[in-house]
Amino acid sequence: MKKIGIFGGRFDPVHMGHLILAQDVQEALKLDKVIFLVSYHPPHRNTVAPFEARYKMVKLAVQGNPYFEASDFEKKLNLPKAYTVEVLKKLKELEKAEFYFIMGADQFNSLESWYHPEELVQMANLVVLKRPGIPLQTSRFSQEVIFLDERLIEISSTEIRERIKKELSLRYLVPEAVERYIKEHNLYV
Repeated sequence: MKKIGIFGGRFDPVHMGHLILAQDVQEALKLDKVIFLVSYHPPHRNTVAPFEARYKMVKLAVQGNPYFEASDFEKKLNLPKAYTVEVLKKLKELEKAEFYFIMGADQFNSLESWYHPEELVQMANLVVLKRPGIPLQTSRFSQEVIFLDERLIEISSTEIRERIKKELSLRYLVPEAVERYIKEHNLYV
């Protein structure tokens, strides 16, 4: 059976840290594919750039990597609030595979407050990236999780948006194609 990683996020914008971490997980777990699932209506936080721009940037960022795929699946579902468990249910209807849901330590620490977290754990293997400096809280799901050490990559989408406002370089922070797209479309100014 195929092993598919699901890496969801706002990707506002996608950056090299996202790509490096996804590559690390793909190699560590020998995944057949990592799907970058771009959030359409994230339930907890808003986005700055519109969905189409964020999706296009992810497509540009993953091109050329045979293990990576950009997905606009959440937009196609068009749920009022795209809870992870609901999106994963629909995805599982389309593709028969063993799913690995990739999340950071901070997300894992708040998992108990997510919408139907017990269903999520039943539907997919949770892969938690342990981040230096973020202690993991004990959870009823701790025994059912794959913990991987995350390399420390100090890049954030917030920092990139701030750098754009200050007219600073994005070199080495985002793929060149993403930087061109941001400039061509005057994003985050």
